[in-house]
Amino acid sequence: MGKTTKEASMKHLKLVIKGVFTSLVLITSMNVLAAWPDKPITLIVPFPPGGNTDLIARLIAPSLSTKLGQPVIVENKPGAGSMIGSQYVARSKDGHTFLMGTFANVLNEFFYRNKLVDLRKDLVPVTQVLTIANYFATAPNSKINSIADIISQSKANPGSLSCGSSGVGTSGHLACEMLVQRTGIKLNIIPYKGGAPAITDVIGGHTNFLAINEVLPHIRDGRMKGLAITSEKRSPLAPELAPVSDTVPGYDLVSWYGVFAPANTPTDVVSKLNTEIVAVIKERAVQDRIMSLGASPVGNSPKEFAEFINNDLVKWEKVIKPMNIYLD
Repeated sequence: MGKTTKEASMKHLKLVIKGVFTSLVLITSMNVLAAWPDKPITLIVPFPPGGNTDLIARLIAPSLSTKLGQPVIVENKPGAGSMIGSQYVARSKDGHTFLMGTFANVLNEFFYRNKLVDLRKDLVPVTQVLTIANYFATAPNSKINSIADIISQSKANPGSLSCGSSGVGTSGHLACEMLVQRTGIKLNIIPYKGGAPAITDVIGGHTNFLAINEVLPHIRDGRMKGLAITSEKRSPLAPELAPVSDTVPGYDLVSWYGVFAPANTPTDVVSKLNTEIVAVIKERAVQDRIMSLGASPVGNSPKEFAEFINNDLVKWEKVIKPMNIYLD
């Protein structure tokens, strides 16, 4: 057998071996996907029971269970600004434990010096479930009628106006802080222990205005006066409210909820989970419930969700770092 013939034979053999290997990998992947899930799914909520994150997890669990053919168990693991539950999922090796994450997962990257979980390395995005904007609002009898009024009054009397939020490091806190950074005004930012006491004080005239997402029902029933929405564009949920960006170019704040998997999760499993969760999000009853909370359903691809998170990380690092506030 000549040299050329031997080389041709070896080349053919390599191609055959490569083909067999590729086939084995494909068959193995298909077998793994076909077998998954082979036991109950655990969806971790990193907050206490009763909140909106818990509500959304329990909203999608029944339909997701039907589609996957396994029970979907919602389990609460609160603590450390959602990092306890997030770390639990990141360390999970069973391929059946996932996280209902939130905007807090991004904020924790900058508000904590000692992070229990690295969003970039320890978790992979599956799909974004919803986005929810905040609303600037004040008492019905307030002389403040717009963001422009807040800016003009604050420039005339620096520090005379107070902006309430539901706590340090929350979206409401950042909504007030971003307004300060974008306009150069001075506000007295008051962090309450939750949205309810902030709403009470604004309605009672003790605080001038607030910027939280729980306030939409109060705007709708007339107990509060809406001033603006924090998203970049108007929302069909409150079309009468102009975005802050109409007055303050570049202003954009939306919170979000989304499902994450541990970083070691096979891509095929992430893809299958994404497909089924997106199908659940598209169900009319699920969409109606999400919108009743003042939120917008999403249901995007893992790649799209990852790009959204990366953009969020860049944006909020610029806002939070100058604040020099840490929660640990």
